[in-house]
Amino acid sequence: MSFFASLRRLACLALLVAPLGWAAPAAAAVDTATAKYCSPKADNVVVYVDRTTNYDAKDKRDLLDGISAIFGGLKGGERFSIRTIADSFSASESLIDACMPICASQGFFGDLFSSSCTEGVAINDRNHLRDRIVATVEKLLNSYSDLPYSAIVQTLALTANAEIRPDQPNRLFLFTDLLENSQYLPGRDFLNQPNAELLSRIEGDRLVPDFHGALIKVFGVGRSGLPGRPPLDQHLLSKIMDFWTHYFTAAHATVAIQQALSGL
Repeated sequence: MSFFASLRRLACLALLVAPLGWAAPAAAAVDTATAKYCSPKADNVVVYVDRTTNYDAKDKRDLLDGISAIFGGLKGGERFSIRTIADSFSASESLIDACMPICASQGFFGDLFSSSCTEGVAINDRNHLRDRIVATVEKLLNSYSDLPYSAIVQTLALTANAEIRPDQPNRLFLFTDLLENSQYLPGRDFLNQPNAELLSRIEGDRLVPDFHGALIKVFGVGRSGLPGRPPLDQHLLSKIMDFWTHYFTAAHATVAIQQALSGL
């Protein structure tokens, strides 16, 4: 079964399964099984998944399509990380931290006599990584919950050092509606105060990270957290997009904000 087909199957199953408690352990570093494949010249690819809102069928489809596209676009050697956005920055979990398996050719004799890497082993390790990602996404889909807070600003700021690789090209993908509502920045303030005041406060509190020129794509944006997930009022959507565009610019990143992931 292909990676995309596996995730599609999970989308169907997740719609039938009641929410479960999340108990995945945090990953401290790149797992040893794939560490040998890490390349300092390859991209650092990080996926943040906001698990503070109940996923409906569209959310699940957009998340699965997005992760399938990201994984399918990896060429080998990239660090690939999945981290959650939760109701508190301290509850953010690192779910996957691995490097995409690949066997770089060392020439005919190098490939023939080298025992450190073979194409068959790399393919097998790639399949194992795919299976781990599928299992991780399955747990995410089965453990969604409508949490009272969504701490996006603090999570990005306080996990950046663990996720960003300053000497590599960084690509970040955020699956979130971008509706900040945290103890630090309540939703009423986020939606009603002028963006300039909010950004000044965040900068003053040193919560703007350095993303070192990262390319950031945000998907899952445009729907409210109300029952039925209706579209956001255009005025609010414009305010939200303006806030995050300025935030990521201040964080030395280039951002594209959209409803579904496209144009990798």
